[in-house]
Amino acid sequence: MGRVVSGCPRADRILKKALLFWINFILSASPLCPQSVNLPLDHWAYDYLERMETKGVLHRLRDGSRPFTRAKVAEYAQEMDAYAKKHPEKLSKIEKELLERLKGELWDELETKEVAVQKDQREPHFYSWRGSSGTVHLDLLSGGNGILRDTHAEKTEREIYSPYYGGILRGTVWGIGIYSDNRIFTEWGSRSYVQNYKASQGYPQNVERDSSRATWDTSDSYFCLQWKGFFLQAGRDNLCWGPTFFGGLSLSGWTPSFDFVKVATCIGGSTFTWIHGALRSDYVHKWISAHRLELSVSREVDLGVSETVIYGNRGIEMAYVNPLIPYLIAEHTLGDKDNVTLGLDVDIHTIRNLKLYGELFIDDLFAPWEIFRDYWGNKLAFTLGGYWVDPLGLKDTGLRWEYTRIDPYVYTHRDSVNVYENYNIGLGHFLQPNSDAWVFRGEHRFSMAVLSSLEFRALRHGTGDRQSPHREEEGDRKRFLEGVVEQEKRLSGSMEWEIFRDCRAGAEVARLWNKNRNHKENDNRTWNEIVFMLRMNW
Repeated sequence: MGRVVSGCPRADRILKKALLFWINFILSASPLCPQSVNLPLDHWAYDYLERMETKGVLHRLRDGSRPFTRAKVAEYAQEMDAYAKKHPEKLSKIEKELLERLKGELWDELETKEVAVQKDQREPHFYSWRGSSGTVHLDLLSGGNGILRDTHAEKTEREIYSPYYGGILRGTVWGIGIYSDNRIFTEWGSRSYVQNYKASQGYPQNVERDSSRATWDTSDSYFCLQWKGFFLQAGRDNLCWGPTFFGGLSLSGWTPSFDFVKVATCIGGSTFTWIHGALRSDYVHKWISAHRLELSVSREVDLGVSETVIYGNRGIEMAYVNPLIPYLIAEHTLGDKDNVTLGLDVDIHTIRNLKLYGELFIDDLFAPWEIFRDYWGNKLAFTLGGYWVDPLGLKDTGLRWEYTRIDPYVYTHRDSVNVYENYNIGLGHFLQPNSDAWVFRGEHRFSMAVLSSLEFRALRHGTGDRQSPHREEEGDRKRFLEGVVEQEKRLSGSMEWEIFRDCRAGAEVARLWNKNRNHKENDNRTWNEIVFMLRMNW
């Protein structure tokens, strides 16, 4: 079956040597041109591209397979630039300004293209080097958050400060794309911190002796290259799959970054992505393999299908390294002991200024024809949502809404190594099993520098979490929102202001209502909070 058996170091060494051989072969046998790294998942350009697709400016975006490479975003910038010249009345003044900023952000990729980039909009860097062997940019980062809650909130959660500093190295050297974003965080306030280097307790952190302050560090660092139409990547990064805005069901991008190898390619109107990576848990080995096909069936409709498999306590399975084999079949042939999931999603924007989407996540299914039965083994989750651009003619405005439901036992597994987590944080949606949520959000830009939003969330959570699989004494039926249901409602308003280029400050005011807190009946709390934010990139 091509299986690497646990406890067989010789087989692992052979696999590693084979992978190194193929990497060396690719590097030595292919003529390499300057490479384009990924645009980070938190970059504002993704929201802008989605807005332009919803308005009908872009087509076949296929943004359910993120991150994009900078080169791909540059192609979209070219397309939008040509559209803006041909139909200047279709874009607002602010949208045109954002387009000019985006072109400036992608100056490296557009330098040889027939696209005019304003000199004052070109992306600034703390230090840049250009030579015959490549180009390298260095940026310095700093910022942080502050959270203040009134006396009705839990005492340990009333005051939290979490600044950070770091830097980003990005460029191309000898035809290979390099990217390294490294940050050091610290946090103090009303919490008491515990030293942690055990993955089941969360992301690792170092704590001062009096437990008053925690420090941790993060890194997204990888190499990449293009080879015969394929994008190859190796290192630490993150992924976001699916059309949802507030949290993907399969891979949401909210978990800590993890190490993986990735192969992606675009063929016609489709995008195919495959990864194999290492997750962190208390077990020696925990792996993830995932592949996704996203297809534009027309200019206004995108379909996506993805599979993931979590397995561990053994070496790498060659069946899961095969990007083409269905994981459901591979898992059956390997003994039916791993955690295989299937995701299906659709993104529809046939009506100008309106986007509708949905995602179905199947963690387990007894039989396809019994998908609507209440049998506990039908572990399903779904999201339905929409995005309305410039509602009722209000320019530079957007309305979003989503409903997500996650059945009991979704993301769980009878073998704890296969739980759908990395560092005890879910790979998928932020909701726990046996939960649902409504989210509404309105946004308006007063200028390119000032963005405001108003958001309302209503969450419900019954008994269960990702660490609690089904037990025989619970019976054969799944009972949605069983037990004492914890409910939370949150109404918030925020304002973000770019003080000067790449220096943004923001504030959010929120009111929270919590009922049956921590599933304790009649333990109800209501409190107010203020969140401050600062982000700087030199």
